[in-house]
Parts: sequence; structure tokens; C-alpha cells
Amino acid sequence: MKPRKKKILEAVIRDYINTAEPVGSRTLSRRYDLGVSPATIRNEMSDLEEMGYLMQPHTSSGRIPTQKAYRYYVDEIMQIKKLAETMRRDIHRGYLQAGQEIDTAVNHTANVLSQLTNYTAVVLAPRVSRFNCKHLQIVPLIRNRVLVVMVTIEGLARNLEVTLSSDVDDAMALRMSNVLNSILKNVAFQDFGTDLIDKIGDLNPTERQLLDELIPMIRDALLESETNVTASGFKNLLNYPEFNNIDKIKNLVDVVEAKPLLAKVMINGAERKDDNNSVIHVTIGDENDNQHLKEFSIITSTYEREGVPMGAFGVIGPTRMNYSQVSSILDAIRDELNANIVKLLK
Repeated sequence: MKPRKKKILEAVIRDYINTAEPVGSRTLSRRYDLGVSPATIRNEMSDLEEMGYLMQPHTSSGRIPTQKAYRYYVDEIMQIKKLAETMRRDIHRGYLQAGQEIDTAVNHTANVLSQLTNYTAVVLAPRVSRFNCKHLQIVPLIRNRVLVVMVTIEGLARNLEVTLSSDVDDAMALRMSNVLNSILKNVAFQDFGTDLIDKIGDLNPTERQLLDELIPMIRDALLESETNVTASGFKNLLNYPEFNNIDKIKNLVDVVEAKPLLAKVMINGAERKDDNNSVIHVTIGDENDNQHLKEFSIITSTYEREGVPMGAFGVIGPTRMNYSQVSSILDAIRDELNANIVKLLK
């Protein structure tokens, strides 16, 4: 694309992001220093429409960007700038006040993202199955109902209530806890399997049966926790005129309520391969695999521990999203979240 067309396209996109109104040549001439006459701008906009970057929603109106235009803007024009130092300090201070728990950091991230961007924020919690078991305790509740308390070496705790085929008293619970700790300590949760029980010969038939039941339950529960997502800021989207149709918001709610689906959306978005190997990933409208998200754009990133992705976070908003500003906010949050994850998982 020639520089002048590129400059005019950027001006159209910026103006439409700010106003949600079709943009005309005279409007661009007044608001932006493009160095050419309204007639020249009009001709260039006509060319951009033929190229598929602009469209005219009504014959008498101005033009609006297409999804192709937003993709070009993100890939070829947009720059991710450092946030102002005052805002970065405020973000840092917020994490200092958020507490010393991973779950608290996840909730704080969702809230601060939705507040700073005015879109819907989504955070995928750390993938616990990649962590290592430090301690596991079985607590009898009622008859054959028990509570399993799992603590990772990295400092995460998870509780799981399960129903077994036989009653469990205090002595049995203590015995099974000791057995599990003897074989599972320092083992990654994703490697849990009943084959580990074969390493223990001193088990009576009832104990073996209960442990054969319990270990798959623990593993399945941890795998299910891979879909533990926190969302914040649904009401923010009601402020945008393109979402006056409540059915569009309902589509998003349906996706968010289906936690495994939303987790997949976040992971796929964060792991999307970009030509520039950016840590910020943008999925625009029809690029979304899920039919319910065709009206939305999603910007995602990952947070890491020692270079290993632990989870994902991002925002969902209209295709008329302020991609540059949101990307800058995600970049700052990513730095802060990475530092906190390292500190919290020591």
C-alpha cells in the first residue's frame, strides 16, 4: 500500500474507533493533517473501498473499516507503545496490594484489565496439572464422602470433594494420605496414574480399590481446572452502539459460561502464530473459530514462569477496538503478572 493510502486508512480507522460513525473525506480533512484536499482523500477512500479495506454502510454515508482493514492496521501500522510511567506505577502498586495468592492475582488481573480497557477481560488461571505435588491430605466427611486437599511445591492449593465406593473413617483416611504422599511427592500432577500404586505392595484390597478410584478422580479434577477462567466487565460492552442488539451480548455470555470453550479460545488465541513473533496476539471477527465470537475481536497474551506458559489473559471487545491502546495495556500487565507469578511460585 502506498504511503498516502496507508495514512488515510489509519485516519479512517482511528476516527471510527473513536466515534463509531461512518467517516467522510471532509471529516478527515478537518480532523487530521493529511496534506491533501478533501477531493484527493475521497478518491483515495474510493480506491481503498475497491481494495476491500473500506465499506459504505449506506449510499449517502461515509465509510467504515472492514475486518481486512483492522488486520492490516494491526500487522502493518500499529505500534505497541510503553504506557506512561504513572500508569505503570499504578498497575504495580495494585499488584502489591492484591495479596500473596495466585487466585487473588488472577481476580485482580481480570478486574484491572476490564477497568483500564473498558472491555470484557478474561484470565485463564495457572494450569495446575503442570505443578508438582508437595502434600496431599484426605479428610473424611460423611460415610464414603471425603475431601482431598492438594498443595503444590509452587504454593497452589486445591480442594476436591469426592464420593468413593466404601466408607472412610479417620484411620483409613490417614493411611491413604500417607500412602499417596509416599508415591506422589514431587510428582507432576499431570503424571498421576494408577500405575503408581503398583509401586506399593503393602495395601489391603479395600485400600487398593479406594486408591484406584481416587487417583483418576484427582487427575480428572486437575485437568478440569485447566478451564478455570475468570471474566470481568460484561457490562462494559453495553456502552458500545454495535452491541445494542442484546443477542450479541448473549452470544458472548454463552461462550463465557462454557468454561472449557472459553479456555480453549484463550489458549488458541495466545498461542496463535504471528509473523512478528509478538507476545500480544490479535484475533479479529471472522478469524475466531467460534461462531458466537464472529462479532468480536480478542487480544490475548500469556504469563510465564521461567519461560514456561502458565496461563493466558486478554480482552474481548468490538472489532472497532482500540487495538494499540489495549495491546500496550496487556504488555504492561504481562510484565507485572510475570514478575508476580515468579514471586508467588517460589
